[in-house]
Amino acid sequence: MKQKHRAIRMFRMGSIFCLASTFVASAQSLPTGSGRAEFQSICGSCHALNIVTDQRRTRAEWAGLINDMVSRGAQGSPEELDEVVTYLATNFGKNSSLPSAAAPAQAAEAAEDQEKPLSEAEISKAKELVETNKCLSCHRIGDTGSYLGPELTDVGVTRSVDQLRASLLSPKKEVFYEYRLVRIVTQDGKALNGRLLNHDSYSVQFIDSSGQLESVKTAGLREVTILDQNPMPSYEGKVSADDLITLAHYLSSLKGE
Repeated sequence: MKQKHRAIRMFRMGSIFCLASTFVASAQSLPTGSGRAEFQSICGSCHALNIVTDQRRTRAEWAGLINDMVSRGAQGSPEELDEVVTYLATNFGKNSSLPSAAAPAQAAEAAEDQEKPLSEAEISKAKELVETNKCLSCHRIGDTGSYLGPELTDVGVTRSVDQLRASLLSPKKEVFYEYRLVRIVTQDGKALNGRLLNHDSYSVQFIDSSGQLESVKTAGLREVTILDQNPMPSYEGKVSADDLITLAHYLSSLKGE
């Protein structure tokens, strides 16, 4: 039975790595320009990008497709979504040529370049950036950090360098349901914060930053505030362009076990 579970796990992990490789390759072949980062961040979280870029549509048709994605749960501000539509209409409009036969090879070369091992100096610099920017006050890498936000231990399995860089520059405004935060204030003024697990008329259950499970009765509480806006700031202008690339490369190298 253990061997069966292990085989299933290995098959799933293999599938994830294949999908991740496909995503990286398609991401690296994207034309540069305004809206590229937003396209990768908003659309790439659910789709392999080549599924979108293999199509040719008018601006109105791209706008209709993006609106349909939003109705199915895609997240982005009106400005970001308009940037995506403009980017797609400019680079993948009706009159745009289909990818050349050389494109897959070029994408593979670019993906291979991004998978090159980081030097010790680059790893040290990236870890310094993680510490100085207090990334681990919300996130967790290995046995270090907080349980409030998404774990980064294996973020490189499903996120490319470009997508991670886009997330650092332009974080999504809203958070996924499972990462909503809650702020509680008791009658005596004590404030409690954590990642929300469940909230009903009787109690609030949450995990604090140390991973401790908490359950507080709602009766008598002064305040219960559920935060569905992403607290992660943009690092544009706060971190140099070179440091952002180094940090994104480091995060993409994190594959867990």
